[in-house]
Amino acid sequence: MLEVSQLVDHYRTVFEISQKGFEWWFPAGGLGFVVLGVLSTKFVKSRKRFGYFMVGFATLWTLTVGGSMSVGYYKAHKAYRTGQYSVVEGAVENFRPMPPEGHQDECFSVQRQTFCYSDYGITPGFNNSTSHGGPIRAGLPVRIAYYNHDILRIDIRENF
Repeated sequence: MLEVSQLVDHYRTVFEISQKGFEWWFPAGGLGFVVLGVLSTKFVKSRKRFGYFMVGFATLWTLTVGGSMSVGYYKAHKAYRTGQYSVVEGAVENFRPMPPEGHQDECFSVQRQTFCYSDYGITPGFNNSTSHGGPIRAGLPVRIAYYNHDILRIDIRENF
C-alpha cells in the first residue's frame, strides 16, 4: 500500500527571484556619458554645447532607465513576497532554445502559458537560456510562479 508521502510530487527550486540582484550596471552605464559630457565642457571648448547636451541626455537616460527598472524590480519582488502571482504546472512544451549567439529569445509553454526570455534582456525575473546553462528542457516537468511576463520561481519535479 502506498503512503500519502509517496503520492506527493516533490519539486526542487532551481530559480527564485530573491537570488537575482538588481542589474545596476545597465542604468549606471549612462553615468560614464555624464562624465564624458562634463569633461567635454571643461576641456574641449569647440564641443561645449555637445558636452552640455551629453550631460543632459545621459542624466535623463540614467534616471529614466534606472527608475523604470527599479519599479519593475520592486513590483516583481513585492508580488513574490505577498503571493500575488500565478502558478502553472506541467511539462515544458513548444520549447525553442535560444541559439548560443543570441538573436532570438528562448521560449516555451506550460499549460498554454508561454514564457520568453533572453540572457541579454534586462528583467527582474528568470532569463538564463539553455545555451548558457539554464535548466529548461523540452518535456521537463516544472512548476512556474510568474507575475506579468516575469518568471519569479522555477521548480523542477524530482525523480524525472
